[in-house]
Amino acid sequence: MYAKHLTQIAVKYRAWKSRRTMRPGVERRGSALILTLVLTLSLASLATSAIYLGGNEQILANSYDQERDLRYAAEAVLAMGKSTLNFDPYAAPDSGYTTVTSNATILGADGKVVPGITVSMYLGPTSSNTGQFGRFVSVVAVAKNQSGAEVVRRLELAQESFAKFAYWSNQETNNGSIIYFNNNDQLWGPVWSNDNINIGSGGARFHGTVGTAGAVLGAGYGTFDVGYSANQKPIALPNNTALSSLPGYASSGGFNFTAPNSSTIDNTLMRIEFVARPYNGGAGGVAGLPINGADDGFFRVYYGKTARWVRGDSTADNCGAAYTFTSTGTGLGSPSHPAFVPLSEHTRAWFKTALSKSGLYSGSVITSLTSGSGMTAYVMKQSSARCYLGGDPNLRAVSYRSEPGAGYATDTVGMATKTAAQVLAVAQKIAGDSTTFFPGTTLNTVGYWKPYGGSVAPQLTALYPAEAQYLYPLYRGLNPGTKGVIYVAGTTGLSGTLRGRVTLYATGNVAILRDTKYVTDPSLNNCTADMLGIISGNNIFIADNALQDPLNISGVGYRNMDDTKDVFVQGVMMALNTAFGVENYASGPTNANDCEGTNNGRGCLYLTGGIIQQQRGAVGTSNGTGFAKRYSYDKCALYNPPPYFPTTGRYTDNRYYEIDPAGFDVAALYNSLTP
Repeated sequence: MYAKHLTQIAVKYRAWKSRRTMRPGVERRGSALILTLVLTLSLASLATSAIYLGGNEQILANSYDQERDLRYAAEAVLAMGKSTLNFDPYAAPDSGYTTVTSNATILGADGKVVPGITVSMYLGPTSSNTGQFGRFVSVVAVAKNQSGAEVVRRLELAQESFAKFAYWSNQETNNGSIIYFNNNDQLWGPVWSNDNINIGSGGARFHGTVGTAGAVLGAGYGTFDVGYSANQKPIALPNNTALSSLPGYASSGGFNFTAPNSSTIDNTLMRIEFVARPYNGGAGGVAGLPINGADDGFFRVYYGKTARWVRGDSTADNCGAAYTFTSTGTGLGSPSHPAFVPLSEHTRAWFKTALSKSGLYSGSVITSLTSGSGMTAYVMKQSSARCYLGGDPNLRAVSYRSEPGAGYATDTVGMATKTAAQVLAVAQKIAGDSTTFFPGTTLNTVGYWKPYGGSVAPQLTALYPAEAQYLYPLYRGLNPGTKGVIYVAGTTGLSGTLRGRVTLYATGNVAILRDTKYVTDPSLNNCTADMLGIISGNNIFIADNALQDPLNISGVGYRNMDDTKDVFVQGVMMALNTAFGVENYASGPTNANDCEGTNNGRGCLYLTGGIIQQQRGAVGTSNGTGFAKRYSYDKCALYNPPPYFPTTGRYTDNRYYEIDPAGFDVAALYNSLTP
C-alpha cells in the first residue's frame, strides 16, 4: 500500500513540475483568428482582382464589339456603294464627289438597326488620268459611334472595259439567219453575247470565259476550258451619251475632224494613216524591240474628191508600176530605187521620152507600156505593179499633175527638145516613191493632206521638211493636249502602222483600207507599247479595193497589188450599229489566193485584238469568197485598254485602303486622287 501511494505522489509531482516549467503567453488559443484574417484578406484580394480583370475584359470585349461593328458598318457601306455603281454606272459624278448618305443608320445581318452607329457614303472618280486608261471610281465609307470612335475605308473600283472581250455580240444573227460556232472554231479570250450562243455539230473550243444573257445551245458540241455561264444580266452597248465626251477629248489634242460624208464605206472621202517616224534616233526603245521611241508616233489625214481614188480602188490613177529612169545607180529612178508611175501617166509624152532617154527600154517595150488597148494588162503584169491609196507618195505624179500652179504643165512641155539629163530630171521630179511626199492644197482636183494645226517641233521640220507640217503627233511631249482620242464626224478610212495608244471614234463607218498594224508586235505582250481602239457608229468593214482583193489581169489571171496577199488588223473593233465584216464578202474570186494552205479568194484575215458588234458580220463564205478568219486575242487590251474605250458598266474591285480617321477630310481626299 505504501509503495502504491508513493507512486501516485511521484506522478502528481511530475505533472505539477511540467506545468510550472511552461513559459507564460504561449498558449495557442488566438492563432486561428490570425489565420482567418490572412485568408480573408487573400480571398478579398483575389476577388477584387477577379472583379477588376473581369471589368477590363468586359471593357475590351465592348471595345472589340464596337470596333467590329464599325468595321462591319464601313465594309457594308462599301458593298452598297459597289452595288449602287453596278446598278447605275454613272452614279458617280465626272469630277469631285457626291454624298450618297450622311450620318445614316445601318441594318445588321438580322435586319435590325445597329445601335449607336451612323455611316456616310461618298462616290467620286479617281484615276491616273481622268479615265484615259480606264474609268475608276472610289467608294469612301465613314462609320462613327456615339463615343466619337471612327473607321474610314476606301474601295477603288475599276469599270470593266469592252476591250477585254475577244468576241462580243448583241445578236447572233446575220440578215435573220442564226450564226453558229462550228467547224472546230478556236476562240481565245473572253466571249460574251446578249443572245443565245449556238454551237454546231462540227464543234468549237472556247479557251477563255464564256457568258451569255441567253442560253448555250448545242453546248455538248463545245469544249469550254473554263466553263460558261448562261442567263446573265445583259450588257448594253454604249450610246451617244456615253461617248459624248470623246469629241472634247479629241479637240484638246487637235484631233477633231469632220468627214465630207457619213455614207457607207464605198463612198469614203477621207482617210487617216498612222505613220512611225524616228524622231529621236529611236531613243526610248527597248532592247530587242523595234527602234521606235514613244515620240515616234504620228498620223496623217487625207481628204479626197472621189471615193475610188481615196479608197485605192482599181483605177488608172491608183495603180501602175515602177521604172528605172537613170543608169547611174543612185537616186530616185535608179535600179536600186525605182520610181513609181501610175497608169494614167503612161500615155503622156514625158513618160515615153523618159523611157527612151534612159536607154534601158527597147522600142517595142516602150510601145507596149505607153499605147494600145493592151497597155494596162502589159503594165499590170510587171513584177513591180502595185496599187496605192489616194494621196500616197508613190502616186506623186497624180497629185502633182492635179495641183494648180505646181509646175506640172511647165515641166512636161517640149520634152522632145530636151536633153537626156533634162528629161530624166523631169521624170524624177514627177514620179514617186515612198519618200516623195506631196501635200497638195484644197484646190487640188484629186485631194490633199490636211495640215496639223498645232506647233510643229523644229527638229521634226529638220528631219522631214516636206512632211512635218502634216504629221499629227500622238506623243504628249510633242502635243501637250493629246488625250489619245481621234474623233471623226462622219465616215473615214484607216490604215498604217501605229506607234502609241489611240482610240478612233467615227460617227459614220470605218473602212479598213490597208493593213493596220502596230510597230511593236503584239505577240511580245508589251502592254505599255501600242494599242488601238476603233469605234464606229455603224460598221467597220475591210474594204473591197485593189489592195485587198486580187485583180484579174488579162492574160495573167489574178494578181495581188499590195505587198502581201493577206490583210493584217491589230486593234479592238467596236461596231455600234451593225458589225465588223468584209465588204462584198460573197463576191469575187474563190481560189485566187490561199490561207495557210487552203485555197480561197482573198487570203487570210489576221486580226489580233477583239471584236465587239451589234450583230455578227461575215468575212467570207464556204465557197471560198472573201477571207478566211485567223483571229487571235491580245490580252494587253484587258490589262491596258485603249484610251477612254467604252466600259460595260460592271465594276470590279481594284484596290482597298484603310484610312487614318485622324484629321480625315473627304473633299481633300478626292481632290488628291484626281489630277
